[in-house]
Amino acid sequence: MNSTLIAIILFLTFSSAQAASEGSVSKVLFVGDSHSYGNFGKVLDKYLRTRASDVLSISSCGSSPSTWTTDKGNFKTTNCGYWRRSAIDKEIRVKSHQMNSFSQEFDTLKPDVTVISLGTNILSSEGDIQREKKHIEKMIQYARKGGSQCVWIGPPDLARDPYKKNLPKGIAEIKAVVEKNDCIYIDSARLIKYPQGSSDGIHYGPQDATKWGEAVQKALDSQWSQIEAASQRERRKASAGKSLEGTSTTSSKGAK
Repeated sequence: MNSTLIAIILFLTFSSAQAASEGSVSKVLFVGDSHSYGNFGKVLDKYLRTRASDVLSISSCGSSPSTWTTDKGNFKTTNCGYWRRSAIDKEIRVKSHQMNSFSQEFDTLKPDVTVISLGTNILSSEGDIQREKKHIEKMIQYARKGGSQCVWIGPPDLARDPYKKNLPKGIAEIKAVVEKNDCIYIDSARLIKYPQGSSDGIHYGPQDATKWGEAVQKALDSQWSQIEAASQRERRKASAGKSLEGTSTTSSKGAK
């Protein structure tokens, strides 16, 4: 075997390995509200760990997108339920806990894919829906700038007003912002119907929450190759952007 042929084989082997590495998803950040605190979150967390080696799942009861984007020194404390599970830390499940912001959690993990399950709490009024749109966009854009593909899981079917009354409007507004920013939207309300007379009209009991989680898992599974490909594109864009910033900085220094 001549040296040229050996070089070609080595190059192709390296290129294939590099492409596989770039295409694979190794880190996932999953954030949600009280729905994710229960069986719905458990099901998705378990599934995501079959897709990535490093998964961080966090749920904060009562949270909306604005809860996660309020960057302050003394960030919001959850008083009705907090759950956190990562690949290295012990699992935390407590009633009250000091939260970190979305950007803090994102910058620490640097995920390839970011899964966000928020939206129910913004349905308390049409005004809240409109106010939260900019925070939805802020979370998505932050993820994309960091080279992460976003997946947004919308609110499920509900039975208590004003949440039920505002659900169609909320879904339409959330979906419009999500898709405008090249984030994948999963419409939970099409996947699960709220069992009448069950629970409080907002939260799902253990069995129904599991069914919802399994339905979303199936939707994620059917799109995972698309999610991986999109993740690869986002990482390349972010890397190219950093290279351009570095070039610009070097040029500016040279011009002085």
